[in-house]
Amino acid sequence: MLMINNIKNYLYDKKYFINIFDDYIHVFNYLELLEFKDDIIAFKMPNFRLIIHGSKFLITKMLKNELLIKGTFYSMEKKYE
Repeated sequence: MLMINNIKNYLYDKKYFINIFDDYIHVFNYLELLEFKDDIIAFKMPNFRLIIHGSKFLITKMLKNELLIKGTFYSMEKKYE
């Protein structure tokens, strides 16, 4: 069990991370979900705002500060605050 915990701590020892798959996006450790519509999602991250553009967005997994979103992704932008 100790080895599994060490691996998890190593993998999740990040301020945040974003994984992009073919039709999913995984966002971990965001601060706040600012906007969620069918074609746009906005997150407040530690040092910037993340805005994702696409279509048919659907939340498939939602935990504390972690989202898995299904849909078609067109672009992503970072806006520094």
